[in-house]
Amino acid sequence: MRPARFVLSLHMVMWLIATPASAVDLFIMHFKTPEPLQLDAGRVALLRTADAATPAAALSKAGLSADMQSLSIKGWFTAPIIQQARGAAAGVNDVATAVRTAATARGVRFASPVFVGDNGGPVIVTPTILMQFAATVSGDRARTIIADAGVGVIEASNWGHMPNTYKISCSLPDGFAVLAAANALALRDDVLFAEPDMLFTGSNEIVIPNDPFWSQLWGLHNTGHSGGIADMDMDIPEAWDITQGSASVAVLVIDTGVDINHPDLNLLPGVDTTGQGAVGEPVNQCDNHGTWVAGCISAIANNGLGVAGAAPLSPTVSARTFVSDTPTCTGLWTTQASWTVDSLDWGFQHGVRVTNNSNRYGFMSSAIEAKYAQTRAAGMIHFASAGNKALPMPTYPASLPDVNAVSALTRTGALASFSNRGAFISAPGESIVTTDRIGVDGGNTTDFALVHGTSFASPYTAAVAALMLAADPSLSSDDIFNILITTARDLGPIGFDSTFGAGFVNANDALRAPPPTRKCMFDTIKDGKVDIFDLMNMLNQWGAPYGPADLLGLLSEFGQCSG
Repeated sequence: MRPARFVLSLHMVMWLIATPASAVDLFIMHFKTPEPLQLDAGRVALLRTADAATPAAALSKAGLSADMQSLSIKGWFTAPIIQQARGAAAGVNDVATAVRTAATARGVRFASPVFVGDNGGPVIVTPTILMQFAATVSGDRARTIIADAGVGVIEASNWGHMPNTYKISCSLPDGFAVLAAANALALRDDVLFAEPDMLFTGSNEIVIPNDPFWSQLWGLHNTGHSGGIADMDMDIPEAWDITQGSASVAVLVIDTGVDINHPDLNLLPGVDTTGQGAVGEPVNQCDNHGTWVAGCISAIANNGLGVAGAAPLSPTVSARTFVSDTPTCTGLWTTQASWTVDSLDWGFQHGVRVTNNSNRYGFMSSAIEAKYAQTRAAGMIHFASAGNKALPMPTYPASLPDVNAVSALTRTGALASFSNRGAFISAPGESIVTTDRIGVDGGNTTDFALVHGTSFASPYTAAVAALMLAADPSLSSDDIFNILITTARDLGPIGFDSTFGAGFVNANDALRAPPPTRKCMFDTIKDGKVDIFDLMNMLNQWGAPYGPADLLGLLSEFGQCSG
């Protein structure tokens, strides 16, 4: 077999020409596009071993101060670069020297440069590479390419249940070397993407919650109180005449964990892809945000306690994907790109059809984007908060084409002052009363909290999608999207606009919309017919606890189209 060619697009060529030459890569490949990285010249990241301290003398030899700051992820620290005697700030070569010297110090397993993320937080190269080969590359050929590259050993193949993917545990000495190796692999024309499994920070899309308890859920049913406009809501009581959700239609909450002991939450056991917890529960004292989000979806209704979610009979499943920064509890967290992929994959393997991610990432990942695209094509529908920076566009990952961004509204139907625009739809996001972590662990003095943010507009919309699937499990992700935008209450200029998107999500109208016209309702692989391949696709998910396939429906349509 002839060796793979390296192909540079005109975009890449022009970018690389314009980039000053240096001994290290200051860019990362996002699929086939180089994205510049902004170097933080003031510090270096260290992954320390558990069995040995790093002597101050060894750090000093690397030009680093012993005044290290720990990160939320166990073993990771940052060490300041000692300012040069001449008073000049450290340059690229100074940082590279510090990284390479620190990597050899006793007690240091790995050293990396620190880059500045989209949110101003640190982005750090870890000793792991995530990559995906083209479909034409055999497993043997892929393993040969990885071995020839000399980057390390394969930790997992078909990782995240994405075909031709590999997670590589790197033997390379430092972050600059790992970044360069990943970039070189990404430039091969037989590789779809290759990137370090970056450690980065993000934040919950919230405005700091208020302490007083407030019991009137205007987003579900607005009576015009507290300066609101009557019926400026999602018409949830009217929708509940049809359904309040279903135990088989769960919503995956990708967040910092959900309180599994809260008496007013309808929950199922989940997962912790950070490796710190067991079933998606909070681990540290700042893991509050996921419980607030979950209450908007599945707080139990009509139980004489607290609040109600928009889909109270549809359980929340927690995927704890982020580690909250402590002890300040400001909504910041730290994560790795692979953890989002693992959370999405866990949800898909367990039959979850609806996901919510009310967070803003400080880093873009090819692997995350690929997994969102794969699961969206396979029938999942994804929602994310548009962001709270009053920007004209959603933040990442809500900005991804396979994720549906949601903006926040006030009780008068106005766009909330903090909300980003450019989303596909809008939902209640100001003065939202929801569940809080119970007892002293919560961000509030009670078990319920008053919160604001697009973080809560997004799960409200996800809950409406869950109601729709409870009423009609055969709806596809395209069906749900199209029904939501065609039944939304138009706000602002007539039709779709950049402020409100399609308008205010309306659960009642969405549930009462006529069923979509389909050529083949059970054509699960979208080839225009219902046959053995659709049956095999369905059987591949047999026994998934939250999304049983409609075998009788498929068999009734076998060999034909539904017109």
